[in-house]
Amino acid sequence: MRIARFLVLSMAMAMACSRVEGGILQLRILEGGREVPARVEVLGADGSAFAASDALVLHLECAAAPLPEWLRGRISGSDRLHNKQTGTEQFYAAGTARLDLPPGRYRIRAFKGIEFRVAHAEVELAPRDEKTVELELERWVDMPSRGWYGVDDHVHITRRTADDDRRIAIWMSAEDLQITNLLQMGTVDQFGVTPQRDFGEAGEFRLGDTLLISGQEHPRTHFLGHTITLGAERPVDLRDTYISYETTFRAALEAGGLPGYAHFGLGPARDGLALDAPRELVHFLEVLQFASPYYDVWYGLLDLGVRIAPTAGTDFPCGPWSVPGAERFYARLGDEFTRRGLLEAVRTGRTFVTNGPLLDLRVGTAGIGEELALSEGGAIAIEGHVLFDPERDDVKRVELIRNGVVVPVVPSVRRGEIRVEWQGEEQESAWWALRVEGDKVGAAPIEPLPSGPIVDFLGPRLMMDATEAVEALTAYHLARGRVRPSLAHTAPIWVRVGKPGGAPRTLAKPRAEEALRRLEDLEQRLSDERIEEARIWDWVPYSDGVSIEHLRRNRAALLRAIEEARLRYREILAPPP
Repeated sequence: MRIARFLVLSMAMAMACSRVEGGILQLRILEGGREVPARVEVLGADGSAFAASDALVLHLECAAAPLPEWLRGRISGSDRLHNKQTGTEQFYAAGTARLDLPPGRYRIRAFKGIEFRVAHAEVELAPRDEKTVELELERWVDMPSRGWYGVDDHVHITRRTADDDRRIAIWMSAEDLQITNLLQMGTVDQFGVTPQRDFGEAGEFRLGDTLLISGQEHPRTHFLGHTITLGAERPVDLRDTYISYETTFRAALEAGGLPGYAHFGLGPARDGLALDAPRELVHFLEVLQFASPYYDVWYGLLDLGVRIAPTAGTDFPCGPWSVPGAERFYARLGDEFTRRGLLEAVRTGRTFVTNGPLLDLRVGTAGIGEELALSEGGAIAIEGHVLFDPERDDVKRVELIRNGVVVPVVPSVRRGEIRVEWQGEEQESAWWALRVEGDKVGAAPIEPLPSGPIVDFLGPRLMMDATEAVEALTAYHLARGRVRPSLAHTAPIWVRVGKPGGAPRTLAKPRAEEALRRLEDLEQRLSDERIEEARIWDWVPYSDGVSIEHLRRNRAALLRAIEEARLRYREILAPPP
């Protein structure tokens, strides 16, 4: 017993001595002299990371229903996260932070989204030192003053209480996200992952220039892909007709929301889009996510004349590649900084996606998302503008895109700014956009995607059949040598020549034929002879599998939807009047 007491006393004395020998670092993160939230990194000389004692508590729940509140507060939550973009551990501060540190030299960085330069400081702490360091964050651009607001459309964070509201709003403000779409997630069996306390106006929470809104990733299946509903007045949970996305989409539209597709429209979402997009049920598609772009599916829809906005989101924390807002889209809201203003901006295509560079584009008098109507073919003038922070983004290519094809231009380059101009003739309806690619400066390399026999076997069974998406993203990262890309892309500007219509028939015809082949295969897979091929581990909790029995019950509705989509594609293929 005496030995045990001696050991406890010795440990207590050692801990007390270490506290005495350490120092206290107080941080103030400022913008224009006022304290503001930020993401902070404090590293010792050996690269070890430290978090503040008053850091924001982060609950990172994704794969299952959250813990009960009484238990969640005791065993869940973290004061830091590992940021794979920087390769370091960081924490969030509400404007100030206190750290108890051993003596030594420390490097400090404060981050606040895209529009602020990174603030740097170094400090030496001697034993018993108490020092205050102020980090002044400086804007290099102010997009809200230009009517553009940053949005992450895909964040999974449980929000059940008023305390959650405030904590999450401070967290999103630290990333300079003006609007965050917090998604409640479900499957055919449940709708309880990362729940939201309410929806619509009742689900809004505003803290200064930060707005939280509620949405849903539901339905999401291995058969037709993952969907997102943005901004509806109420949740839509129709599990009896879950695989018939049309029922959810129409109910969401009636509730004032906008349905769209997640994850680039890859994998089974290609079938879902072939079914739903031509019937004007889909309003947006995530084309930037997981530190990667994928535009081909989206380009195919544009070539068909389907006016669908590009959006971006991180899938945080389910997608562990980044932090909230690392991939985001900007929506031109003007003075209407509201949920309704966001919905109207997405519905009309006034968006661009980015992980750093900021874009503008004009075709004649039309801006991003707008239409330039010409009674007959003639001359048009195009101007594109790119802004970026050279300390974080090295923009290497600025491409003017017409109907998915690069139009050669000679850029005018200044530090942190690139302009392109083009003048020529437009004789047929087309869509134009601006695309940017380069390298992230000083960022950690892209980590390989998980692989191995267990992952290869379980992955397609527990989640959506993501083989195509994994292969596409892996190929992209390998081609770049795992260097993190700097990326941005505008929504299209539509040029209409003559009567109202879509893109040129030379593009629409092959795209429509491809979609018809996809619908034919989908129809065959619903037949008695092939429906068993869709079997997946639907009995695994929280997987996005759908049972064969559920498919059979909804088969008639799916077949009707296929026929409606066929009629739309045949209209596209019909000879002009």
